[in-house]
Amino acid sequence: MHQKTRDADMLKTWNECVIVNLPDLAGVQIVWTPAEAARLLSEHWPVSVGSAYSAALNACTDAMLGTASHDEARQAFVAAVEEAQIKMLR
Repeated sequence: MHQKTRDADMLKTWNECVIVNLPDLAGVQIVWTPAEAARLLSEHWPVSVGSAYSAALNACTDAMLGTASHDEARQAFVAAVEEAQIKMLR
């Protein structure tokens, strides 16, 4: 894959953001991209186990690399939010 395509995939936003309230961070987090979701999953997630957590981390990374769709990454991230019982505002 060309670098230009990969850079575009890293910056592409979802059609609808996901707004979550993570206990580690002050205020709500508004997530628009797989890169933002992957950062939250890897650095600020309250649990680091679970099938939805693993699937979301993989899906977001794959979307950043252009090997998975951004919609799949968003759906996987929402499933991880639900699995971890994190309050989702949108």
